[in-house]
Amino acid sequence: MVFYCPKCNLEAIRKSGKIRVEKATRTNLQSFYFQSYRCMNNHLFIPNHNQSSFTNSFIEYVVALYLRSLSLNTVIQIVRVQFEKDVLSKETILTFIETVSDKLPTLDDIDNIYHPKRSGYLSFDGVWFKYRNKNFVLLICFDPKTFDVVEAKIETDETQAGYERLITEAVNKIGAVNVRGCYGDGDRGLIKALNHLLPHAPFQLCVFHKELRMGQVVPVKSVRFSRQLSPFQKHDIKVFQLLFREVIYAKTKDNSVKALEQLKKYCDKTQDERFLKAYRSLAYNFKYTLTHFDNLNMERDNNIIEGFNSIIKRRLKLLKGFKKPGNIEKYIKLILLDYRFHEFVASENKRRNGRTPLGLTGIILPEYYNFIKLLRESLKLDFTS
Repeated sequence: MVFYCPKCNLEAIRKSGKIRVEKATRTNLQSFYFQSYRCMNNHLFIPNHNQSSFTNSFIEYVVALYLRSLSLNTVIQIVRVQFEKDVLSKETILTFIETVSDKLPTLDDIDNIYHPKRSGYLSFDGVWFKYRNKNFVLLICFDPKTFDVVEAKIETDETQAGYERLITEAVNKIGAVNVRGCYGDGDRGLIKALNHLLPHAPFQLCVFHKELRMGQVVPVKSVRFSRQLSPFQKHDIKVFQLLFREVIYAKTKDNSVKALEQLKKYCDKTQDERFLKAYRSLAYNFKYTLTHFDNLNMERDNNIIEGFNSIIKRRLKLLKGFKKPGNIEKYIKLILLDYRFHEFVASENKRRNGRTPLGLTGIILPEYYNFIKLLRESLKLDFTS
C-alpha cells in the first residue's frame, strides 16, 4: 500500500519505526503505538492518523460531565483529579461540545430514527435568553402527555410569525388532522398563530401561568413574613388570592364565571391597583381558561414548561462562554437532546419516574448511562476526526 506525506504529498519511501501516542480514554491515559513512515523530504508521519490526543470515550465523557455540572471549571477539576494531570482547557471542552453537537443527530433525525408516538396534544412556550447583549427567544413545542420535545426554533422575538414557523413544523410532523388540542401561556402572538393555522383545535390557557402572573403583581408570598404590610393589607391579599383561585380552579364552567364576577366586585370595592391589574390579566382571554370543561381529555393547567424552563434557563446563562455566535444553536441542540434522553427522578407523577421523555412515547431503549455514547455506538459516529 502506498502512503503519501501529509506535509509535502510525496510518496513514503520507508518505514521509520513505531511512534508512541498518549491518548486520554474514559478512565485513564493510555499509550498507543502506530507505524510511522518517512518521505523523500525526511518528514516523519503516521498514515491516516489525525494525531488526536483524545478518544471518543473521553470526549463523550467530558461533554456529559459538562451537561451535568454546567461548569467548565468543574469539569476541568474533576478530570484533573481523576488523571492527576492537567488534561483539559476551557477551549478544549468548548471544541468537544461543538464537535459532538455537529456529529449527533438533530431533533428531526431522532424522530426519524425512533419514531416516537404523539398524543395529538401540543404545548407551546418561549424561553428568553441573552447572548452578547442581544435577546433571543427559544420557542418550544412539547407533547404534554409525554413531556417530549416535538419542535424548537430560535427567534429574535416572540411574535405571531415566529410561532407560525414553529407550529407549521410541529404540525408537519404529526399531521394537522391529528392535532387534538393545544396549550400555552396566553402570549398574543401564539394565540393569533393558533387561530390562523389551527382554528379548529381547542386551546387551553394554562391556569398555572395565570396564577404565576398574579403572584408577580400581588405580593402573596410576602404575606407571612413581610413587616411592611399592615394586618389589614395582609388580610385583603389573602382574600384576593382565595377569590382568584376559586376562579381558575373551579369545578364547573358556571362556577368559574360566577367566581370571576365575585373577584371583580371585590377589586372594584378595594380599588387596590395591584388587584385591578391582576384581575385584568385574568379577564384577558379568560374564555381560554375554560376550554377543558368542554374537552374532557384536556387538563386545566400544563406546568411542564415551567419544569423545562428551570432546566434550560440555568444552562442558557452559560452561553457567554461561547465565542462563535453559530455555536448557540449547537449548544441548544445538545441541551434538547440531553433532555429527551434524561430520566425523570423527582416527578410528582410516579409513572414518569425512571423514564425518559422518549421512553414515554413508547420507544424501548437499551440500558445506557450516557446518551452520547448510545448514539455514537448505534450510529457509528466518530468525534475524533
